[in-house]
Amino acid sequence: MIAGSALLSSPAAAAPEVGPQLSAYEGEPDFTGVTTNPETDDQGGIENSTMYGAYIPSSGPMSGDRVWCIDRGLTQPMGEGYDESGKSSVEAPELAYILAKWDEPRDDKVEEMAHDMAIGAHVHSSDEIDHRDILDDRTLQEVTDGIGWNEDSKNLKEIGADAFYDEVLSEAYELSARMGDEAAEYAGDGTYEAKVTIDEDSSAAVVSLVNSEGVEVPGFEGELTVDGAEAETTEIMSGEEPVEIPLDFTDEVPDASVSVEFSGMPTGSVTKWEPKNFDADDFDRTSLQAVIEKQVTTVAASDSYQGLYAPEVSSQVSIDEITELPTTVTDKVRLEDCAPGEPVDDAKVEVYAEDGKINRSEEAPEDAELIETFTPDVTCGDDGTVEFETDELELDADFVEPGEEKSVTFVASAAASGSNDAWSHDYGVPSETVAIDVPEAEKPDDNPVVKTGAYVDSNDGGTNWNLVGGVTLLTAAGGLIVAALRRRRTGN
Repeated sequence: MIAGSALLSSPAAAAPEVGPQLSAYEGEPDFTGVTTNPETDDQGGIENSTMYGAYIPSSGPMSGDRVWCIDRGLTQPMGEGYDESGKSSVEAPELAYILAKWDEPRDDKVEEMAHDMAIGAHVHSSDEIDHRDILDDRTLQEVTDGIGWNEDSKNLKEIGADAFYDEVLSEAYELSARMGDEAAEYAGDGTYEAKVTIDEDSSAAVVSLVNSEGVEVPGFEGELTVDGAEAETTEIMSGEEPVEIPLDFTDEVPDASVSVEFSGMPTGSVTKWEPKNFDADDFDRTSLQAVIEKQVTTVAASDSYQGLYAPEVSSQVSIDEITELPTTVTDKVRLEDCAPGEPVDDAKVEVYAEDGKINRSEEAPEDAELIETFTPDVTCGDDGTVEFETDELELDADFVEPGEEKSVTFVASAAASGSNDAWSHDYGVPSETVAIDVPEAEKPDDNPVVKTGAYVDSNDGGTNWNLVGGVTLLTAAGGLIVAALRRRRTGN
């Protein structure tokens, strides 16, 4: 801190809680911003400075909190000088961004002194909040150039004058510029949104932190919570581009959820404490600085991913070869590895016909004729399987002309729905294909031979025919037939 007559103390070793300075301004100013009021100039001379560090009260409603003085030139704060009546929320997106990102406990570390000095520069010069200043607004470098030394400062003794001027001050200048640039770019209107999606293609959680304008806001720490998968890391840092965290799904069919939480995010406002209104022998509220402290909130998002089941289909027609028409055919279909208990929406079984034999292919050829489509209601069982059968496919007597060959094939499929991926088997699968070959009816012979006569056993058991009746004309099957009457020769 830099307070009073060029007083510099460590960030954590706050200004002492003492009464007002002897030259305390009497009467509360009714203005904000920079003043050159002649009545107060003697308190804000060129050698006078103001507090450039966090004040940590040891008493009062802000006890233990890090607060920042905002009224250049007024006496340092006093913990007992505030109560809830003077507490308010002030919209200040850029200042809120700076405090939320960089205002952290410093543990009296010399190497972190520059952070508080850089924050203090923005607190004192911010035009987002009202000030009761009696000092002109000056840059951090203007204030710190030529500052004196407080021999009681542990940090200054520890680091040494050269290191303070060469390292601490130069770092404070750089940090102050960086804080201002980032706040202008990323604060927006002070609202922020976390986003997370599970990208199944890359097996990763994609995390973003954006402001009100959709700009990615880098530099804030987030925490992932993952269920159903193992994340490469659960601690992330927001970036200028979405951050991808690889996921290893624990199940073959992923069922995962991911949530991200960014805590310590700015709210777009700061909390302001005005000194309370009372008088005491050692206290005058008009001499105490108003202070502000950061407000932080949490932004979170979540996403879930139910991996798609990849059903495997097999089927069998009720008959694989037909030689007589009319007849009927059914198809029994079995699914495995479908989403347990879920309906299989838009399941269908299409029937195609082709002349001759059907060759197997991924899709139906252009000349294949779609002759029927069945749309059964299908729900996967709790064990991830289901069987269903189509209605009867009726094949009329004239479906195939006798002597010709034709084939029909069944193709079962469904589009992706719910937790099931799209599925189908090939066209012309043998177990799904029926060959139809109806033979021609037998025609009668144009010239049949009709034989008449009697069979008589011969002595030797052999056949021994004699013509006995000359020639007889017979009419048979529409033609003239010559028949010979034969008689067995006997021993008599």
